Amino acid sequence: MKKWKLMLVSAMTATMLAACGGNEDTTSEEVQPDSSSGEETTSNEPVEIKMALNFDGTEVPQAGNDIQLAIEEYTNSKLDITHMVSANFCERLPVLIASGDLPDVVASCGAPKQPYLISAMKDGVFWEIGQYLEQFPNLSSMNEVVYDNVKIEGELYGLPRYRPLSRFVTMYRQDWLDNLGLEVPTNHEEYLEVLRAFTNDDPNQSGADDTRGITSVALPGDFGFDFGVGFGAPHEWDVVDGKFIAEHETEEYFEALKYSRQLYEEGVVNRDIVAPDRETREADFENGISGFHSASTNNVLSIESRLKGNFPDAEVGVFNALVGPTGERRLESQFGSNGILMFPKATVETEEELLQLLTFFDQLSEPEMADLLQWGIEGEHYEIVDGKAQTLDYDKYMKDVGFGYKFPLTTAPLEPVATPGDLSELGQRVAEIEIENDDLVVADPAMSLVSEVYNTLGADIEQLINDAKYRFVTGAIDEAGWEAAVQNWRDRGGDDIREDFERLYADTQQ
Repeated sequence: MKKWKLMLVSAMTATMLAACGGNEDTTSEEVQPDSSSGEETTSNEPVEIKMALNFDGTEVPQAGNDIQLAIEEYTNSKLDITHMVSANFCERLPVLIASGDLPDVVASCGAPKQPYLISAMKDGVFWEIGQYLEQFPNLSSMNEVVYDNVKIEGELYGLPRYRPLSRFVTMYRQDWLDNLGLEVPTNHEEYLEVLRAFTNDDPNQSGADDTRGITSVALPGDFGFDFGVGFGAPHEWDVVDGKFIAEHETEEYFEALKYSRQLYEEGVVNRDIVAPDRETREADFENGISGFHSASTNNVLSIESRLKGNFPDAEVGVFNALVGPTGERRLESQFGSNGILMFPKATVETEEELLQLLTFFDQLSEPEMADLLQWGIEGEHYEIVDGKAQTLDYDKYMKDVGFGYKFPLTTAPLEPVATPGDLSELGQRVAEIEIENDDLVVADPAMSLVSEVYNTLGADIEQLINDAKYRFVTGAIDEAGWEAAVQNWRDRGGDDIREDFERLYADTQQ
């Protein structure tokens, strides 16, 4: 029995399979291409496609909605999509894969680096699709780095769901700065000064002690409170002359930890930094409690809209990075995608069926579909003003289009082919930042390395070092305690992982 099948848990399997059964609409028969002749079989019948996707919105789209119908009509398909809240999806995905009863398309849970997923890929559960991409003009237009970041030992087992290489920004209350006569911070010293003022100097002019600088979460969960890269540390790992160095082994990272500790000690961040989830952090900004918020570019306009719903006169600005002690502006790196869309061989039985699915995703980047995914339905989600798309209701667009279809299904950049947008000043700045950040990305040389040693030891010792980060920032341990934790990390597997990464990296350089 293959090792990925050992993960099957019967009690969870029933739940997962029921969920992935999706809708029971079988109004059209499934197309069975005839590949025996080597020629493509044509049919007017829509291609039926079942998918299991993670979902980050608040309301799952109902089957038969206008967006899905528009996609089906354009692509001549019949979609049966099971959307699952991401946390539940990530918990159930190993069981679904282990069962072998898979839909035509299944998303990975974030970057495809989990041991159970790598085992399934190596065992031939999913199609390797890299060899087919040149047949599809839109899919092959993706930055090659995005594909390289999700390959497993040089093989590509799914389509990356496109995201900018780095989409981190910090949102801030410009009206609070104006009330206090302050400028937008450009470095860490100025940032601390503004955090103090937003906490202590009544920036909302309420006369009450009801604001704070930022609401964050325990390291490393919030890049707005993990300043390692900004202080010159690596992103996860660095490699110098073939030798790997973990971020937390560097002096730069420790200096960043001390800065985070100062923020905590001065009370400019919430005391319960181990607790707040993303929704809580967003809510504190939207409800006028926090003056700064760390966000992804795709969430900025939605957060602004909700803030203005509470405070119509609020003004929001964004910046992408602070100037660090080295004088360099640096951001953490992203994969350029949010997981991949995989095609199981047990369900997608022939090469011709695979090509049909790849054609479907390639069509989603054609102009008509790019407009649908980028803007929604004209007259309902946007209007054309002087040749440019202008959003009518951003929250409605996100509810109807963004969370259910754009983010889960986009596999190539839409902007180059979609109708240009008539963006607000904030929206324009966000778009500029996504481009600027490509030059600020700090790469992790271990990102594309598949280490069995890491897969065995990584989770436990990462938890060990993350606990030490939290304990140092909150004052539970001192510098000696931090150094002891780093040494413990090395002794319990960090050095073994380092050696394996060095071996794998050397192989890629030959």
